[in-house]
Amino acid sequence: MTRSARHQGPKAPRWVRGLLTGALLAVFSTNMAGCGLSYVFRNISPLHVTGWSFAWPILPSQQQRLENDMKREERDRVPILDPIPGEFAPPTCLDPPTEYEVFEKIPKFRNGSPPFYETQRNNCRFLIEKIGEKVDPVKIYPLAGPCQLVHCHYKCTVYFDELYWSDYPIPFNHRKARVEVVYIDKDHLRRAAGPANAATPP
Repeated sequence: MTRSARHQGPKAPRWVRGLLTGALLAVFSTNMAGCGLSYVFRNISPLHVTGWSFAWPILPSQQQRLENDMKREERDRVPILDPIPGEFAPPTCLDPPTEYEVFEKIPKFRNGSPPFYETQRNNCRFLIEKIGEKVDPVKIYPLAGPCQLVHCHYKCTVYFDELYWSDYPIPFNHRKARVEVVYIDKDHLRRAAGPANAATPP
């Protein structure tokens, strides 16, 4: 490092000054309010394994995909229901698929190519029919114990109008009635009931 008599440069080398400045900024950034707190995004932070975290921005499409994954995990869990008494037992399949579940199973369509033409689905009507049910014999399932597997089969018919329209370069409007049929299986476990006098002491 050269120094003139008029302008004397710093005595510390440049790499030492850079190292001290970086350490000072790191201390200030971690001690500021909010930077050292636990964030919601701690588990998905790239520095999660090191114990450090920060708010990691994500795109709206990624947020929608994460929300759909969480909904699918909650929906795909197999519930374990209590046993049904022998005499006045209700039907085994009491939880038909919702309209949202049916619409998710319909083949997706491309939303046109704006501004040349666009596509929409309107006036959706749902017809959900139970086409079969079956109860398997009692088996011992891990983490569940002795249970019966109940199979519920549904036929879901969706009626909707598919609309195609365009404003440029040639204006047109076309409506087409469509029908889609989806088969959905909703299985669940039901605990096996013991003998009628099992709860009564001898």
